[in-house]
Amino acid sequence: MVPDSNTPTQPMFVECFNWILDNQKEQGFWGDVDKRGLPTIETLPATIACMIALDKWNEGSNKQDKGLSFLEANLEKLLTQHSESFSRWFVIVFPSMMALLSSVGLGFRFSDRSNLPLMNLSYNRAQILQREEIFDENHYIPLASCLEALPPSSYDHVDIIKNLNSDGSLYQSTSATAQAFMATGNADCLTYLQSVVHRCPQGG
Repeated sequence: MVPDSNTPTQPMFVECFNWILDNQKEQGFWGDVDKRGLPTIETLPATIACMIALDKWNEGSNKQDKGLSFLEANLEKLLTQHSESFSRWFVIVFPSMMALLSSVGLGFRFSDRSNLPLMNLSYNRAQILQREEIFDENHYIPLASCLEALPPSSYDHVDIIKNLNSDGSLYQSTSATAQAFMATGNADCLTYLQSVVHRCPQGG
């Protein structure tokens, strides 16, 4: 959701935004399907991220509605199916995505049976954030690799720049690097993001 430096009301990477507009599945989600053709657990944060982008740039209200319908119909099922195997990334990212969705006025109704896995996710996320440093060398994948899902008060801009890779990325994570660029304005971060878009000219 990086804004254009000259026109802040428009996205900097138009190709990526066009990919969102062009790649919503008929069922209302964005992301991959499994071998049976069913949406994976990762479609939940992917769909939320795309909906938030549409809302930020004031586009595709009908696509947002379809996304909400998908979430309402599938949240409980997907969380229940994967409740014993959530990845570390999902635990860190998904609760913050849900909170962000609600903060922009796109909250949705979910069943009472979704409450327990959502509460467990939030609890486990809080435990991780309490236990680990943002830039923790003792972890192969530091929390900073999910910078976009962390509260801005939890990291220092100097530490972000100090921990950038030689290619300008933050742990080769496009989303974390985008957040790092928006937080610091670092030119190396922008160069990395531009290189990613250049390698994927259709935005996908």
